Amino acid sequence: MASDIEILMKAREKEDDPRRSKMGWKSWEFYTVGATKDDVKRLVDGGYVVVDGRRGSLTKYLITDKARKVIWANEMEQKFKAIPRETIMGSLDLVVGFDDIKEVLADTVSSRRKMNILLTGPPACAKSVLLDALREAVPAPQSYIAFGSRTSAAGLSDMLFDTQPELLLFDEVDKCRSDAISVLLGLMEKGEVIETKSNRTRGIKLRTQVIAACNRQDKFTPEFLSRFAFKPHFPEYTRQEFIDVVVGMLDRAEGCPPEVARLIGVQVYDLGLGDVRAARGVWQMMHDSTPEEVNRVIRLNLKYLPDEQAEIKRKTVSKKIAIARLPGFME
Repeated sequence: MASDIEILMKAREKEDDPRRSKMGWKSWEFYTVGATKDDVKRLVDGGYVVVDGRRGSLTKYLITDKARKVIWANEMEQKFKAIPRETIMGSLDLVVGFDDIKEVLADTVSSRRKMNILLTGPPACAKSVLLDALREAVPAPQSYIAFGSRTSAAGLSDMLFDTQPELLLFDEVDKCRSDAISVLLGLMEKGEVIETKSNRTRGIKLRTQVIAACNRQDKFTPEFLSRFAFKPHFPEYTRQEFIDVVVGMLDRAEGCPPEVARLIGVQVYDLGLGDVRAARGVWQMMHDSTPEEVNRVIRLNLKYLPDEQAEIKRKTVSKKIAIARLPGFME
């Protein structure tokens, strides 16, 4: 089911692999490049592949200069469409810290390598923000973002057939149903999407990168986890890291004054009102960028806390937010 250009690129990869060259291996068999005998015959007839020799029942092949020129032209076309690394890093800059992980993401997406990444960690530790930043850097239809709790196998397959994204961003992948995970398994392993409906089968071959995020890995099978080349775990933020992230996000993405953003971060963290999204929600509810407005929205959040400990929390923290102070503001 592989296309001719994919077969030729796989063959070139094998021929140019220095590890194989050191062992005297250069030629290849049809099945090692995802081809059928008919595929190779067609490529031989077209002048893209030649027979290098026969060893027993196996026939060895090599690609020709004509094939290498076609591969080069295809790569130049793909590079023209590629998103520059600097553009991706610029979008990822909205996330404070994790510079080494951001570099891996930018390198992977800009190079369009067939590499899958799984980001794991507690809620609001930058995973979803990183996915959103990648979505901003790689616009649709080149990228598509899905959510595990809302994605069925049929819906995922239809999207892949219709959109054929180069980058699939999958948030809350741990909330996916098993049938949707099965679709991802085929996509990440061989780039294949196969669907059978009403006794009719269709298939497609894609080079889609998958970058997914989840809170926990323990519900996944070893087979699924093995499809990811890089699986970084994000730790929970310290108090200072949380405040820095809130300041960075609200200042750069929302236009919130840094000193107000810092106050929001301090209040949300110290009062246990939630994660980074909660801090963003505070800013979105404010009518003006003043400490008084921060207090008003914080009080409103405290007033309607849903859990059974709300009353205890309100009594404990009520004095802390009677008057918010910032440099330049007096009680």
